[in-house]
Amino acid sequence: MRRVFIGTSLIAFLFVFFSATQGVFASDNVWRIGTIYPLTGPNAKNGIKNFDGVKIATEMINEAGGVLGKKVMLVSADAPDPQAAASEANRLITNERITAIIGTQSSSLSMAATVVAEKNKIFYIETEGVSGLITARGFKYLFRTTFSGSMMAIQMVDFSAERLASRLGKTKKNLRLAIVHEDGGFGTSTGKGLKARAKALGLNVVSTQSYSAKSKLKQAKPDILLAAQYINDSILFHRQAKELRFKTLVFGTTAGQGNPDFVKALGKYADGVLAGGIPAEISIKRLGAQPNKDAAEFVRRYKKTHRGEYPNPTSFVGFAGAWIFYKFILPKAGTLDPDKLRAAALSLDIKPGHGVLNWGIKFAKPGARNAGQNLYASAGINQWQDGHLKLIYPREIATADLR
Repeated sequence: MRRVFIGTSLIAFLFVFFSATQGVFASDNVWRIGTIYPLTGPNAKNGIKNFDGVKIATEMINEAGGVLGKKVMLVSADAPDPQAAASEANRLITNERITAIIGTQSSSLSMAATVVAEKNKIFYIETEGVSGLITARGFKYLFRTTFSGSMMAIQMVDFSAERLASRLGKTKKNLRLAIVHEDGGFGTSTGKGLKARAKALGLNVVSTQSYSAKSKLKQAKPDILLAAQYINDSILFHRQAKELRFKTLVFGTTAGQGNPDFVKALGKYADGVLAGGIPAEISIKRLGAQPNKDAAEFVRRYKKTHRGEYPNPTSFVGFAGAWIFYKFILPKAGTLDPDKLRAAALSLDIKPGHGVLNWGIKFAKPGARNAGQNLYASAGINQWQDGHLKLIYPREIATADLR
């Protein structure tokens, strides 16, 4: 009797284990994908909008027949803070047996959730967190579909040298750049990135310092000031600059100069100021055929469910991240096995204009300083014009010209 009992128990255990394992990698009916976003708490506004993009991408792919004939089902988690992000990642992996996750919108949340995912060898798509630290840890299962902070810094310097210099009647050789930044992690790392790119291009950086509009910066007489600041710092800086009659072209970031509170505080004085980072708005008119078709359908659906509102850029990048996974990675892997998803992602080389939005898809290889970063993603460059923040670059999605 004892032998029969043990044998029967073993068979039952093996059946349950086999069934659960099959459910992880190849459910008969659906692909179960985890999501982690801040749906409550201080980051909820952007978290919800980013998640809206993921949900619409999921609706679109499912109505088109799913991926390889199977529908996608999202298993969602709310992460208002880093501790919750790590806890929810663990819950999705342990309790829900999820092997692929899409998230996280905020860099601090991403840093926490992806540590848990990497430890458990779970495939992770980061849709919006831009901190360079996210992809600087040598993780094997983390892939960021959007741009990084260092890519933003490179774009800012390149745009200054290639477009702004000529507008100011300068050449690269006699262009004078100054770099000012807040002294926290964001400002310091971005400031280093700006300086490194300027040095690589042989540009003349006449001053680099933590934010202040004191006489030292004014005496440097820069043609362009590259600034990495948060909103309160940027407002204080520009008010000081105005008092000191420090007049130069300011090129900041969306964390500071691109924030709506910037124009509220400075009014007409904000006009002409540039901000690199998240696009203020996106036009799809110049996109290639398939990206235009996909984006137009996304816009239609978003407007239908948001009282006619045009999609926020954070919704666009949420859509883009999920769409890259559904259209390019998962079909090639044919399974939710993290190692096969990883291999599929690393094999992609889709040129800009042929992926989603104006992006291509090519992830930095293992061993690279930014392993898992989409090298074909692009930040945006915005400019305040008549009280409105307009996207002026890249041209494929721009809504206005440089003034």
